[in-house]
Amino acid sequence: MLVDCVDLDALEREARRVMRPESWVFCDTGADDEITAKENIAAWRALKLRPRVLRDIVEIDTSVTLLGAKVDTPIMVAPTGRHHLFHAEGERATARGSASAGALYVMSTSGATLVEDVAKERGSAPQWFQLYMQPDREATGALLDRCVKAGFKALVLTVDQPVPGWSPRAYRTPVIPSPDIRSVNMVGQPISQTAYDVDRKGVVMFPTNFSDLEWLVKRCAMPVVVKGVLRGDDARRCVDCGVKGIMVSNHGGRHLDTTVTTAEVVAEVVAAVGVNAEVYVDGGIRRGTDIVKALALGARAVLVGRPPLWGLSVSGADGAAAVLTHLRDEMVRAMQLCGAANLAALTPDLVKA
Repeated sequence: MLVDCVDLDALEREARRVMRPESWVFCDTGADDEITAKENIAAWRALKLRPRVLRDIVEIDTSVTLLGAKVDTPIMVAPTGRHHLFHAEGERATARGSASAGALYVMSTSGATLVEDVAKERGSAPQWFQLYMQPDREATGALLDRCVKAGFKALVLTVDQPVPGWSPRAYRTPVIPSPDIRSVNMVGQPISQTAYDVDRKGVVMFPTNFSDLEWLVKRCAMPVVVKGVLRGDDARRCVDCGVKGIMVSNHGGRHLDTTVTTAEVVAEVVAAVGVNAEVYVDGGIRRGTDIVKALALGARAVLVGRPPLWGLSVSGADGAAAVLTHLRDEMVRAMQLCGAANLAALTPDLVKA
């Protein structure tokens, strides 16, 4: 099926139509009243652009260097789990589609595809791996070594989910554990990452502290990025532990509701880390103008989570690629209309709150 990305809202509706109910809920749901999930989107749209005029914008360069690797676009695929819920090829299709669109892919620990098999789909395209810290450091270290051997270039540690969030929608329409969505790379990880269908007692699943982070930075042969930071002071402390990148994220509103939006705090985090780490941001990115605003506020790149899954569910690898290409095309047009010929020209003065 061809994917029409002229209107991502229409693609979202089509994805909902083709997905099984439990797959849609897993993809779409937010925590509690789902306020943060909605406000993430609204916050980017509320920011206003102050375009420059009479600039040379015939040639537009969207390339960027991310932890030393040059990529064609500052749009990354955020780590999301259980891609076999959306397409029979799962993470393999997502990896292939993002590579064809020139986008860096961050694979989730919660994938049901071996890291080695995902790496084969990427060719020479850079790829990162997202980790939930496990109590068994020996098993964690073994997985890190496999990722390095497979060609992954960075490790992304998610730190904002020590306990699962709670979603009434997911509780009513749970994902039923099955072999095709098991976590094949980290033995012992719960099959239900969110555990919405297990309990609501706040059982600690992924305990992580700064001592764990220090160990991970020393143990890992790849640069480490921390995902899930919403405060400047936490970002600075992560950098002090040796991390090379910070992902400003509230987990798409999936675990703690009524948090600040990422659009509200990305500039604070950028200012806090200065030149000592790269900063990326996710949460509610739906338009090329959103991407321009995020980069103008100091982010080096953005991540999108749900939209590629919509494309994946409708048309596999081609669908995921179509979404990423559409967002890049929108970004280019927004850059031209703002008088910015390259990413360096996206400066804070282009944005007004």
